[in-house]
Amino acid sequence: MMRWVSVMAIALLMTTVVSVEAVSTKGVITCTNSSLDSLPDNWTIMDQECIRLDLGIHDPGTNLAFEIFADKEIDILLFPSNTVSVYQNEQSYRIDSVWMADSVFESFSGTGEWHWQTPGDRGQTRWYLVIDNLAHPQDSGEGDQGGQPVEIELDAGIIQSEQFTLADSIHRVEPGGYSVVHGPFTVDEGTFVEIHARTMLGEPDIFVMSETAFSYYSPSSNWSSSLRINTADMLLVSDERYLPWEASDIEGENLYIVVDNRQGPGGGGAGTSNVAVTVTVTLTPVLAPSISSQTNLDSVDVGALVNLSASTTPNKSDQIPDSGFSWDIDGDGISDGSGLTLEHLWDEPGNYTVRLSAISVDSRSASVTRAIRVVDMSAPSVSLGVTGEVTKGFGEQFSITASFADNWGVDSLDWMLDGQIIVSNYSITDQFTTLILQVSEEFSPGQHVISLLVRDRSGMTTQQDAIVNFIDVTAPEISQYENQIEVDFGDQTILQIFAQDNQSDGLDYTWTIGQGTDDEVQFSGPLIIHEFNTEGPTNVVCRIVNDAGLTSYAEILVIVKQSESGNRFTWQTIAAIAVVLLIISTGAAFFLYNSAVRRRMSEFSDVANEEEDEAPPQQPSPQMQAQMWGRGDTSPFQPPQDEMRGAQSGAEMFDLLENSPPSRDETRIPIDLGESLLGDLQSIPDETEPEPSMGITIRCNCSKCSKAFEITLPEGLDSAYTNCPHCGSEEMVGIS
Repeated sequence: MMRWVSVMAIALLMTTVVSVEAVSTKGVITCTNSSLDSLPDNWTIMDQECIRLDLGIHDPGTNLAFEIFADKEIDILLFPSNTVSVYQNEQSYRIDSVWMADSVFESFSGTGEWHWQTPGDRGQTRWYLVIDNLAHPQDSGEGDQGGQPVEIELDAGIIQSEQFTLADSIHRVEPGGYSVVHGPFTVDEGTFVEIHARTMLGEPDIFVMSETAFSYYSPSSNWSSSLRINTADMLLVSDERYLPWEASDIEGENLYIVVDNRQGPGGGGAGTSNVAVTVTVTLTPVLAPSISSQTNLDSVDVGALVNLSASTTPNKSDQIPDSGFSWDIDGDGISDGSGLTLEHLWDEPGNYTVRLSAISVDSRSASVTRAIRVVDMSAPSVSLGVTGEVTKGFGEQFSITASFADNWGVDSLDWMLDGQIIVSNYSITDQFTTLILQVSEEFSPGQHVISLLVRDRSGMTTQQDAIVNFIDVTAPEISQYENQIEVDFGDQTILQIFAQDNQSDGLDYTWTIGQGTDDEVQFSGPLIIHEFNTEGPTNVVCRIVNDAGLTSYAEILVIVKQSESGNRFTWQTIAAIAVVLLIISTGAAFFLYNSAVRRRMSEFSDVANEEEDEAPPQQPSPQMQAQMWGRGDTSPFQPPQDEMRGAQSGAEMFDLLENSPPSRDETRIPIDLGESLLGDLQSIPDETEPEPSMGITIRCNCSKCSKAFEITLPEGLDSAYTNCPHCGSEEMVGIS
């Protein structure tokens, strides 16, 4: 028994020595060559054989996908072209600088899939995938050592990444660690985040975290995964797993997708062994076009330019290019514009529908409609062509031009004066209007308000006002008059001027006679009476002023001439002489009458003796004469009355002369009696006839008009009342 054991031990030792010698003597590994173009393919790899697959030359960042099936354990190795010779020359290749450790799987059997991305630390590189069924001196017993044939099925290729692929590569994580698949990134609410996991080694967990949650998870100690988004959990991933997660309640925060190999939550991986998992993250962004505007689209003004925008459309993943937006404004199904924004206006009120369509870069489409209500919200705009106050005179023409506009259309306009319509237009064809107004006498002078009221088609109005001042610009109009007249010296002359000014309530007349001379006088009123006492021409000017201060002048040349009588006396002189003569004749008649009475009285002396108590007749006292020359309606310049009053004792004298006093008519002195009395007087040669007194002539000035006049007082009178011959004022005239 012992001998057989010894023989077997020696034989085994000899076999091992032979095997080691055989390996040690192999200097170059020769593999069966294949290429990516020949896949998929399958092989039977015998013991101590290998297959080298040429993956081709690729740029950095190229994603390659591999699917493999092996019925027994094999080693899967990946080399760049510049280090594959290290492997084939049996040199030490189990280091990161020689092989691509992320894509190396030793002692793999069964079905597996992984994706690998060419590193970005080099340029274009040729890559080789080696399926190894060999025992290498450098293995140190790790990995597959061969010993039996292996059936292999292999497929590989370049990944054509889908739109919105965020990550697609294998992640290898040691126990207690984690690897960020992608992040930070942001998506719109409603976007689907699709996570596809393919495990080649271990049982990892895959989490989705907000940036806040990741800040609590990423520390090496005292970390927490409790804030992860539970609805996106992929726990204990031991094979292929797929999860479409709809982003919601993320509040715009950045997101992270993490391969977790830490001790997981309930139901998660233990985190005690290495893991290798390929994670592909793709998005299906939400497609929800949205119409917005700075204008309130529930009430849009007619004619207002509205900016329609799709900027509120969710587009954080750039799923819709600007050219992917199209606008249908009139609802006919035909695009009226494209782009992120569109400007449009509606020139008629009404309800309109706008459609916004969006096509994403992955050829999905969606659309949305928005109802827009268009109404007239703007009153017309009016601009008057005047500023400040406009002054116009009566008889002139006033013109004002205005322009107006409206967002829909003007229906009518009214020109008004002080609120009263004077011109209207209900057929508007132009955007301007002109008011021409003749400033006539029917308008009152002063300020007035000219207004233009414009009404649009919706009934909205705008009024603009201007102030116009109507003034009198014409002087009073003087009616025809004689500009040269002749008057007699001292005559009372009537001067009158007629003027008319319809724009004034009243006219002011001022007469100037003898302007510029020492005798210049002025009167007021349209009619004056004046006595010219200076011979020759005299200039008379009448100035007429209206309410506006405008003046017209009338000039009259008055030629003053002497009276036409031969002695060239004025009527005042003639009247004075007549008064003097009247006084003389009256005194003479009175004297003759008294003489005759005395003669008769002497004849009746008896009667006189009987009535000796009666006083003889006396001459009229000064008071009687003053009464005769005093106040009364009769001017002293009038001729004497026919009736003569006797002395206070006249009735008694008539009793002596006759039986009874004579009647009123009988008191008149008969002409024949006067002649007989004169004859009696002439028949007495001894008596000398007294010469009648001429009286006293007095010159004085009128207290009212200050003009001088003369009057002769009879003898015995010291004062008397008389009327001024110039103005008619009653004046007291006396010697004192």
